[in-house]
Amino acid sequence: MDILSSGLLTVFSFVFLISLVVVIHELGHYWAGRMCGVHVEAFSMGFGPTLFSWRDKHGTVWRVAAFPLGGYVKFLGDAGAASEPDEAKLSEMREQMGSDAEKCYHFKPIWQRAYITAAGPIANFILAITIFAALALTIGVNYLEPVVGRIVEDSVGEEAGFQVDDRILTINGTEIERFREITSQVVWRPNEELSVIVERDGETLPILVAPVMTTVTDRFGGERSISQIGLGPKGPTLRERYDFFSAIKHGVDQTWSTIYVTGRYVGNVVTGRAPTSMLNGPLGIMTFAGQTAQVSVEAGETVGESTFLLFLNLINLAAFLSVGLGLVNLLPIPILDGGHLVYYAYEAVARRPLSMKAQTIGFQVGLALVLGMMLVATWNDINYKLGQIF
Repeated sequence: MDILSSGLLTVFSFVFLISLVVVIHELGHYWAGRMCGVHVEAFSMGFGPTLFSWRDKHGTVWRVAAFPLGGYVKFLGDAGAASEPDEAKLSEMREQMGSDAEKCYHFKPIWQRAYITAAGPIANFILAITIFAALALTIGVNYLEPVVGRIVEDSVGEEAGFQVDDRILTINGTEIERFREITSQVVWRPNEELSVIVERDGETLPILVAPVMTTVTDRFGGERSISQIGLGPKGPTLRERYDFFSAIKHGVDQTWSTIYVTGRYVGNVVTGRAPTSMLNGPLGIMTFAGQTAQVSVEAGETVGESTFLLFLNLINLAAFLSVGLGLVNLLPIPILDGGHLVYYAYEAVARRPLSMKAQTIGFQVGLALVLGMMLVATWNDINYKLGQIF
């Protein structure tokens, strides 16, 4: 694949992924607001200059903007002080709005505001469940049994005493049914000693092993640091078929597993028990989207097959990205949905909104934290790209 085609494919894949997960997130806020009787003034798909727009029968302006890298919902009253509610300011605003105040987000009961705020991340989780379930129902799920097929030389797995054909039964008491579940248990636990139970020659044996951060080179020539114990799978890929209800259960289980692993990793990063090397920003997402698209297209023997694999793998990637977006937005950082929920919790207990000064400080701190996270993630993304070049 030439550079131009690869670049266009990367841009298309990235825009598709970001647009899907962000629009679903904002639709969550939109529908929750509508359910609670809040007037939605605008729903924007993308940022920047408006390409085209229309007004629906409810008075909401739907716009498609030039830069499809996000979106937003604007509720009635979302401007200036009302975005950081203060009791005095809100009283003045209520008097100015008159009867329209009943349609204003900021005059709704706390539980409705909390519901509208949480609806964005919830929509992302529902999207992930739907995608995982749909894929399980239509094409099934490929998996590898948790049997050791190879052991990396001089790895901590070799030192701990693992042997080829060992079947991993549990890790720290968690039952293991698929080989990918081993990775899920290891990836967020660098340097933490794990208790692993294996089955060997009909007997069960305990093994203690501590994963270590390892630099690996992928098929694209880039280097990534991940937590590993140095074990590889054995045997052909198996495919499991699901009926409707088992597919729904699989969707829920896969979404929860992704939330759990991501959440534990972020928690370990915050507490200093895990490095930040696995954090990725927009550049990293674009890179991975492009790589996924390239592999998908090259795997197909015909244009139709390549297109199908491209759609399939991007949709699957969108499910994981949707979980990540939902989870990040629930972090208790003031500028994010989770921060707003913290403010509403305070308001429910204190029976008054947090002061304007405190909220302003909170938003400033939140913005600094988010920018800091983005800088770290972007630094990781740049280092990966440099690793491909040099």
